Amino acid sequence: MKKWISSSFKLFLSVLCLVILAALLLTGCGLTDGGGEPRTQLDFTVVEQNEIPEELKKVIENHKEEEIQVAYTDQGSLYVVRGYGKQSSGGYSIAVDECGEGEKKIYVATTLIGPAETDALQKDPSYPVIVLKMENRDKEVVFE
Repeated sequence: MKKWISSSFKLFLSVLCLVILAALLLTGCGLTDGGGEPRTQLDFTVVEQNEIPEELKKVIENHKEEEIQVAYTDQGSLYVVRGYGKQSSGGYSIAVDECGEGEKKIYVATTLIGPAETDALQKDPSYPVIVLKMENRDKEVVFE
């Protein structure tokens, strides 16, 4: 009788552990943005250096050594700036992972991409920055 109780108890513990593990895995995999706000993709263009408004160019230049996240409006357009500060070499680029709109906010997510190992690296430091232009929607910009 003692063997039956111990093997039943082991089976019970095994099943209990599986149920707890499954519950932990399922609760940690939500597909919301934290606020639960649905997002729609926004159209944007990447602005060339010569098309950036002069005032915004000055802001970017003054903060190029450090990371920068700026939203700037000018003549009905919204400019979103994301800079990654001083990097030790050239060859960096920035990918736009998301530019989406919720009911109350605009969400922008970018990634700094380092130089490929096969690239001949410039020895001078670089200051990767990207400027996105879109229609002004009078919403707070959230950088992710």
